[in-house]
Amino acid sequence: MKKFITLACLTLAAWSLMSITLTDSIEMAKRSNKTLLMAAEDIVKADNTYKDVRGNLLPQISLQGGYQLQKTNLPDSSLPPAPDFSSGLDTLATANEDYLASALTGVVSSMIPSQTQEQGSLAMQLQFNQVLFLGGKLINGIRAVDRYRSIQQRRYNLLEQELIVSTSEMFYQCLLAHKLYEIQQEALDIATQHLQHVQLFNREGQVSEFDLLRAQLEVAKLKPQVLQAKNNYNLAAAAFRKQIGSNDINAVPEGEFILPQTFNIDLDTAIAQGLRDRIELHLATINTEIQQIRYNAEKGNYLPNVALQAGYSVFTAADEYSIQSNDFGSQYQIGIGFSIPLFTGFSNTAKRIYAKHDYQQSKIQEQDYQELIALQIKQTHQQLAYALENYNVQTQNIALAERSLQLAQVRYDNQVGIQLEVFDAQIMLNSVKLQYLNSIYEVISADLNLKKAIGFKL
Repeated sequence: MKKFITLACLTLAAWSLMSITLTDSIEMAKRSNKTLLMAAEDIVKADNTYKDVRGNLLPQISLQGGYQLQKTNLPDSSLPPAPDFSSGLDTLATANEDYLASALTGVVSSMIPSQTQEQGSLAMQLQFNQVLFLGGKLINGIRAVDRYRSIQQRRYNLLEQELIVSTSEMFYQCLLAHKLYEIQQEALDIATQHLQHVQLFNREGQVSEFDLLRAQLEVAKLKPQVLQAKNNYNLAAAAFRKQIGSNDINAVPEGEFILPQTFNIDLDTAIAQGLRDRIELHLATINTEIQQIRYNAEKGNYLPNVALQAGYSVFTAADEYSIQSNDFGSQYQIGIGFSIPLFTGFSNTAKRIYAKHDYQQSKIQEQDYQELIALQIKQTHQQLAYALENYNVQTQNIALAERSLQLAQVRYDNQVGIQLEVFDAQIMLNSVKLQYLNSIYEVISADLNLKKAIGFKL
């Protein structure tokens, strides 16, 4: 019955923990890492910046228009009295003179504005602008923005690779901390069992009080080490949850902490592959291309800028609100404009020289990156080789330490050896186990860093 209860408790405890594999950890970290998310937004922004600049090559067409109604009420003081030229004729005026006086009265009266004026107007203009030549500045600008777009994509890939490496290292650090805690707990359990064994021998008078005190001291010494190992595991688990963006305190990594299949590659091939595939070197190369484009653009500053402009306008003028078909007028225009810099106070010359040295500096920086990358690959390659050799040594040490503890325990049980031999053998075995687990982590970390150094897509 107790076995069933224990099994049920262990099952519930396992269900309460949310085990996360390495693949799940990496995917969760990608979804929650703010830097990576912002880099993804930068890619979209760079794409639209490229489209914006490229759009300047196409014609720019705009339509403008307006419709207006106007009503004016003039003051009485601004309106002169209506003239009457007929009143100035004498009685001898002829019929022709009367007709002329009436006609002149009508003409002058029509020139006097009415007190209330209504007016409707409609105007529309279609404007066309087309760049013909800008001395290569626009083409070079489009090329530079296109290279900038490539930088943003590769920068995202670089951040993604760094996130994968850091998440993987934290994943295995958490597994390592848990293994170290288990070893310390196992050592404490063995020391406790040994203490019980010594207490039994002491009651029978087969061991001295000194042996009993030594066994008690060994248990007391291991307890704080177990607490420290447990605390280290909790800290590693908290850092791991922060890395993957999880607030669940039960989220823990799940996986085997064993020696992985390492990346087998010779040094010369690794350096050649790194100089070909490293994202940082691609970024440096693109930066050199951008500086060269900028230098070429500055060299074309003395060339003219030529643009074509055309427009067509439709307008109306009516002395009433309603607009008739015969109220419309039109106007069109077309022309070519140009601008040539004749003298800029040597400003363009200074800009060209500055851009030239920026270009030279970027080439030097690219060469420096190549040397640094080659050095980093050499270092990580050597670190992996050392880690593998250390792992092989620690594997042999484990077998020797286990055999040493076994012999010491047999000698002590047969009262041939002393208790101190057992303690020393146990301490040595625990130390070797810790070094063995650390050697596995060193191989995992060195393998990840070598793959990252040569530009291997993780």
